[in-house]
Amino acid sequence: MHTKEKQLAAKLKKGDTAALKEIIDCYTGYVRTVIRNFSRGTLSEQDIDELCSDVFFSLWQHRKTLDANIGFRSYLSAAARNAVKDRFKSAKPPCDDISELEIPSDFSVENAADMREMLRCLDKGLSTLPEKESEIFARYYFYGESTPEIARKMNISESTVRSGLSRTRTKLKEYLTKRGFDHA
Repeated sequence: MHTKEKQLAAKLKKGDTAALKEIIDCYTGYVRTVIRNFSRGTLSEQDIDELCSDVFFSLWQHRKTLDANIGFRSYLSAAARNAVKDRFKSAKPPCDDISELEIPSDFSVENAADMREMLRCLDKGLSTLPEKESEIFARYYFYGESTPEIARKMNISESTVRSGLSRTRTKLKEYLTKRGFDHA
């Protein structure tokens, strides 16, 4: 930890809200990037903002127990990843039918229509797969679970998860390509 970080940490431990504000000003962009990357782009900007606030609130709540040897980047990165994991764990499935997923508002009408059609086709393609393969795919891409988490929860090896994801991506790409989505 640098001298400035140590000073900020000491002030934060004493309940100095100006120190918290300085940390927020300095690290918000970093925390937002960690959240966006760790969630694989599945969260809206509003969700990212909310989780970012949760991370800094957590920092404030745990200020008295902060380890002086751990830098803010390390702490905030871990807190951001945990916030995303908690969001995915507590989230209900995005929908029963992936073709009902919300299309981002910045899509043009043509792109939104194409995306909706591709999602319908993807949903049909997933329904043709063995249950285990589609479950692995959904856990990884829709619920943000890591390979080790999926392996543990499904009582299979990590290599089985990785190879299953690879096979499923290949099958779905083939399925979509045959139906005219060669840009997928």
